[in-house]
Parts: sequence; structure tokens; C-alpha cells
Amino acid sequence: MFVLASLLLSAAGHHDDLPDPEFMEWLKVQLDHLITLEPWVIVAVVGALVLAIPAALIGFYLYQERRASSS
Repeated sequence: MFVLASLLLSAAGHHDDLPDPEFMEWLKVQLDHLITLEPWVIVAVVGALVLAIPAALIGFYLYQERRASSS
């Protein structure tokens, strides 16, 4: 949940007003309760997505290239 908490707290860098710390803590607790995964699982899922998106784009490009060359 550290990743999620750091993303939520990074919003302070984009605004002049800081978020209410009590609200941010409440929100973090609620999200931790809702998403009951270990932090390393979230890191693994996000890492897999980061690798899967470019791989899918490259695969789609190669598919289009082969399809165009066979026509």
C-alpha cells in the first residue's frame, strides 16, 4: 500500500493547499481495508502492467507488418 499512499500524497506537489492529514490517513486505512493485498503483490501487478503494455504494442505492430507484407 506504500505505492498507493505515495501516489495519494504526491497530489500535494500539484496544489498550493496541502490535503487534510486526517482525511488522507482515513482514506489510506479505507483503501488498505478494501484492497487486502500485500505491498509486493501490488508492485508485481503494476510491474507486469508496465511490461505488458509495450509488449502488446510491439506485438500489434509486428502483426500489422506481417499482415501488410502478405497482402
